Amino acid sequence: MLTPSRLRATIAVAVTIVLGACAQHGSALLPTSPQAVATPDRKPPSCKGQVNESEYGTLTGKLKTGGGSFCIPAYGGFGGKLNYPSLSPSITLTLSTSTQNYDNFPTLGSGTPIFYLAFTTSGSVTFGGKIKSGGGLTGKQIIAGDPYSAYGEATIYGYKVKFGPCYTTATKGKYGGVVGGIGGLLKNEQIPFKVSGVIEIYSGEQTSMQC
Repeated sequence: MLTPSRLRATIAVAVTIVLGACAQHGSALLPTSPQAVATPDRKPPSCKGQVNESEYGTLTGKLKTGGGSFCIPAYGGFGGKLNYPSLSPSITLTLSTSTQNYDNFPTLGSGTPIFYLAFTTSGSVTFGGKIKSGGGLTGKQIIAGDPYSAYGEATIYGYKVKFGPCYTTATKGKYGGVVGGIGGLLKNEQIPFKVSGVIEIYSGEQTSMQC
């Protein structure tokens, strides 16, 4: 029969054994998948040269004639890279991003956009028909496996010209879900003058055309 003192000693030994086992086999008890160790509030970094305003982030840079990727100014937990097709001639692009309709943008799709990419080009340009894979809008608000749609509208000498829409299924990335293929809206587009416009990203599959 155990006395109270011996019972306490037995319990202490048992606790020591259990804690020792946890220390030795902790890697087997804790989740080790990348999803488990990822920082849930990690945000895409700001672009080099990005200017931050209260309602949006903006970046100006030159597009390469052979195509490439343009950094998406980080705002509201979103960011990433916009892949674009080859073009002729090279132009300068100003891209401003926001989660808010800060400039009275039109509603191009159904519902409220999750993100706005306002743009201004420096002059006339013709885009090619091929674009490199990869890149895209990313953020923890985007759910991998869900569909998202992109709509575009440009203003040329006061006239509104719509382009797109297209949809894509979000993939998983370093900072959350990734909506790729947005730059596909530019494929084979011919812009005869300096223009401004906006690309809006919506949740859901709102068109049958893939990006």
